Amino acid sequence: MKNWAGNLTFSAKEYVEIDSTSKLQSIVRNASGIKVLATGHSFNDIADTAQTQISIKNLSNEIEIDTTNKFALVPAGMQYADVCRYLEKRGWALFNTASLGEITVAGAVLTGTHGSGSSNPVLSDCVDGIEMVLASGDLFSISREDSEEFSGFVVSLGALGVFTKLKLKIVESFSIKQFVYENIGIQSIAENFDAVFDKAYSVSYFSNWKKNTTGQIWMKFLDDNNLPQLPTVWLDGNIANAKQHPVKVNDPSPCTDQMGISGKWLYRLPHFKLDSSPASGDEVQTEYLVDRSHVSEYIAELSNIGDEIAERVYATEIRTIKSDDLWLSGAYGRQTVGFHFTWKKSDSLATFLPKIEEILGKHDGRPHWGKLFSTSQEELAGRYPKYSSFEELLKKYDPSKKFRNSFINRYFINY
Repeated sequence: MKNWAGNLTFSAKEYVEIDSTSKLQSIVRNASGIKVLATGHSFNDIADTAQTQISIKNLSNEIEIDTTNKFALVPAGMQYADVCRYLEKRGWALFNTASLGEITVAGAVLTGTHGSGSSNPVLSDCVDGIEMVLASGDLFSISREDSEEFSGFVVSLGALGVFTKLKLKIVESFSIKQFVYENIGIQSIAENFDAVFDKAYSVSYFSNWKKNTTGQIWMKFLDDNNLPQLPTVWLDGNIANAKQHPVKVNDPSPCTDQMGISGKWLYRLPHFKLDSSPASGDEVQTEYLVDRSHVSEYIAELSNIGDEIAERVYATEIRTIKSDDLWLSGAYGRQTVGFHFTWKKSDSLATFLPKIEEILGKHDGRPHWGKLFSTSQEELAGRYPKYSSFEELLKKYDPSKKFRNSFINRYFINY
């Protein structure tokens, strides 16, 4: 069995689909090694194991909404698309979404996955409580209000146990209008970064970094009375009068509606429609979460190797993320910019990635946990102030090392 991108063959000796909490507890209690596989959208071996691999997609499909306190108790193995539809039908929403609806809630939370927006933190930040099964097979609950350890549990890479339910903060449903500006050069982005990325609720810039070419700004505005009048011409580009795809030559039909057509949050915040398949999987991805205060330096250095990047990518995306207090989040403790790369599969990529990481690793740049990277354990440990605190959680909650795999062994060596 392979992951979604087909670049990894899983090595588990058995694969088990779980349909009850009691079965999950028994499997975990008796396993020598165990990992959860969600939709396989990670590009590295974070979900691999040589022992037992499980799916919890059939564990539950029931969502409970607390309208008074504005929380939803959501099955961890449910896909975001299903959660979003359920909430919207009842007049509720999540504050943000990722680009794709098919990833699971737990998968996104555990890896610190994010959307975009200078005032929007990673998706994991809306978690207020966790229900899970520990290595002992016992049920365990932890919440933001009752434990300092909570900030270490949220983005925990599947290394502390199996999440079964997540308590998510919700907001009242809202609408979004999406616009795209095209023919925008990367230098304009560098010179006007705050003006661009603080202009709307969610903003992304797509390009391929090729010298003397331009890219697109995707802007998602709250559809309220504060929506500004947008100029037809802005910076060095213009507002698009036809639907766009992040990869200019691709069919834009899988993309969510643009050109200011109002739609509910779940139909505009993702770049792609909830039921669409925007790619065949013939790609691999990397992303680096960096300190926003150094963004001009990063852009300048990436521009110097822009043609080399362009040879290897379908598209790249720049996004902003609000700081948070989650120990292993890429946005921990600082306003953050994400540099995302969707690469063509190539044997040369392994030797090229270190060149990207040499640039984006400066000032403690952090790779996305679910994507490809070659950063060493020593380097990673120095980029997360709470790294050693997380290793203490590993010792405390998984003393038998049941949730260890090759990924955890590479990056957490002190337990």
